[in-house]
Amino acid sequence: MNVDSDQQPDVAADTNKSSRWIQLLFVLCVAVAVGFLLRYYTRKSQETADRTWDVYFSGVSTAPIDKNTPYSLDKRLVARLADAAMQIDAALYRLDSAPIADALIEAHHRGVQVRVVTETDNVDEAEIERLQEVGISVADDDDHDGLMHHKFIVIDERYVWTGSYNTTYNGAYRNNNNVIFIDSVPLAYNFTQEFRDLFLDPQGKKSAGAFIAYPKIALADGMQIFTYFSPGNDTISPLLKEINSAEKSIHFMAFAFTHDMLGNAMRDRFKSGIDVQGVFEERQVDKYSEYEAMKKAGLPVVLDRNGGDMHHKVIVIDAETVITGSYNFSKNAEKRNDENLLIIKGNREIAAAYLAEFEKITR
Repeated sequence: MNVDSDQQPDVAADTNKSSRWIQLLFVLCVAVAVGFLLRYYTRKSQETADRTWDVYFSGVSTAPIDKNTPYSLDKRLVARLADAAMQIDAALYRLDSAPIADALIEAHHRGVQVRVVTETDNVDEAEIERLQEVGISVADDDDHDGLMHHKFIVIDERYVWTGSYNTTYNGAYRNNNNVIFIDSVPLAYNFTQEFRDLFLDPQGKKSAGAFIAYPKIALADGMQIFTYFSPGNDTISPLLKEINSAEKSIHFMAFAFTHDMLGNAMRDRFKSGIDVQGVFEERQVDKYSEYEAMKKAGLPVVLDRNGGDMHHKVIVIDAETVITGSYNFSKNAEKRNDENLLIIKGNREIAAAYLAEFEKITR
C-alpha cells in the first residue's frame, strides 16, 4: 500500500519536532549541570577570595573540655569535610575520632569518593573498620620500613589540610597541635600525587615523593609554598638553608628533635647573634634529644608544661617563614617515614599566628 504523498511532510515534521525537543532537553540538562558547578565554585571562590588559607590550633587548657565548641580541630575538620562535593583523599597516621569517621561516612553516602591510607599498626582501629564496613576504600602501608606518618587530607583536588594533628580525641583536645588549610589547586595536586603513590603502591616501589609537579607555588597574595615529601625528597638541605638564612630570629616547637645537623645549625646561628628560642615536649627528651646540648650552649629552650603532648613540628624564621607539617626533626622523619613538610614564605600573618602559639605555650 502506497503512502499518500500529502502525509509524508507531516511525518518528517513530527520527526524534526522530536529531534528538536531532544536537543533542547540535552541543552537544558547541560545548562543545569554547568549552573550547579558554577554556583559551587563561585561560592567557594567567594568564601576564600580575601584569604586562601586558615591556621588552626587545638584549644588545650586546664579547664573542663568542651567537646561542643565549634573551634576544636575535629569540629573544624568535620565542617570542611561537609563541604566536599566530589572527592576526599585522607592520609592519616591514626583515626580514632568518631565525629571525623562519621563525617567521612556521611560524605561517602552522599556520593563523594572517599579514600583513606593509614599506618599498618593502626589499621585495626574501630573507626577504620567502620569506614571499611560501609565500602570506603582503605589502604595501609603494608608494614614497610618506617611509618606512614602523614596527617593530611585533600578535598575536591583543591583544598589541603595538613599539620601535626592526628585525628584522635587527644589530638583535638589534649595535645598541642596545628593545622594549616590552604586553597590551592597546584598544592592539592602535589598532595594528591603523594596520596596516590601511597594508596596504590604502599611499599614505595615508585619512590613516593621523589617527583613533585609544583615544588614552588606562588599564591595571589604573594605567599610562596615549597612542598617536600620524605623519604623521596631531600628534606634536610632546604631545612638547613632556611635556618642558615635567618637574619633576626628562629622560634621552634618540637615534639621530637634529635637531628644533629639541625641542632648544630641552630647553635651556630645562636652563636652568630641570632635570637634562637625553642620549646620541647618533655616526654621526648632523652639522650638523643637536642635539648641538653642546646641548654649547655646557652640557648633559651624550655620544656612544655602541658599535661598532654606538645605535638607541634614547627619552625618560624624572622617572623616571616613558617616550616610545618607532619615532619619531626629526626633522621627517621628524613630517611624512613612517609612525611610531608611545607616551607611557607612571605606571609607575616601566618607567621604571627604560629608565634602567638609559641608565646602561649612558653609563657
